[in-house]
Amino acid sequence: MNSIKGGLQMDEFQFHFQPKVDVQNHQIIGYEILLRNKEQNPYYPAKRMEKIINSRAKHASFLEWFQSELVQLLCYFPTLQFSINFAPKQLFYLETHLFLTKMKPYAEQLIVEVTEDLPLFAASMENIDALTIEQNLQSMFASIKAKGYRIALDDVGSGKNSLDEVLKFTSYLDQIKFSIVKCSKKNLKEETLHLFLHAWQSFAEDYQLDFIVEGIEDPAVSNGLKNQGIFVQQGYHFGKPSKCIKR
Repeated sequence: MNSIKGGLQMDEFQFHFQPKVDVQNHQIIGYEILLRNKEQNPYYPAKRMEKIINSRAKHASFLEWFQSELVQLLCYFPTLQFSINFAPKQLFYLETHLFLTKMKPYAEQLIVEVTEDLPLFAASMENIDALTIEQNLQSMFASIKAKGYRIALDDVGSGKNSLDEVLKFTSYLDQIKFSIVKCSKKNLKEETLHLFLHAWQSFAEDYQLDFIVEGIEDPAVSNGLKNQGIFVQQGYHFGKPSKCIKR
């Protein structure tokens, strides 16, 4: 019988992994942990996770499960680095910071990757102004950094994570990630896309941030970015998310 705690069925999720590759050296430099359900064709359970994130009790139960699975993984692969994703709203729960405190012994192996869905969160906080949210996020980023973690900001250049927004948090960041898939959906010309990428690449260099481009689906795109000096890449070209880790 499956155990249920806080309204959460404890074995309904599983980890999948997608490699981050240094194409200059042909080396896997780490993995992003992607949450998947246990369907025959696993996918990210967006609606289920939205309910969990919006319930403090369910979110606390989820973090207990997440911590247990994560510790096992890190102990089994002590030399590998993993990115773990958090939506901004999760950072406003005390339980998230307790989780990160408990995971401090493994901080050098972990990158806290913050997703870009802040507008949905901000819209649900009608009594809190944008400046207060920003100040609280900065305080929370500082707390995460003080615990020894690295921080990545996902999907820069699209959605909420515009240049103005990223500039507010540069002193806390170690990485920025750019999704080429989101740009391709806007039907940008290839030349325009490369200029856009070059601007973010230069921004990362100016602020001494790692720059990762994800959504790479074919060798031509990968080689084009390599020729542009963008070496850390992620996407289906290097492997779809899998339950297995290739070393």
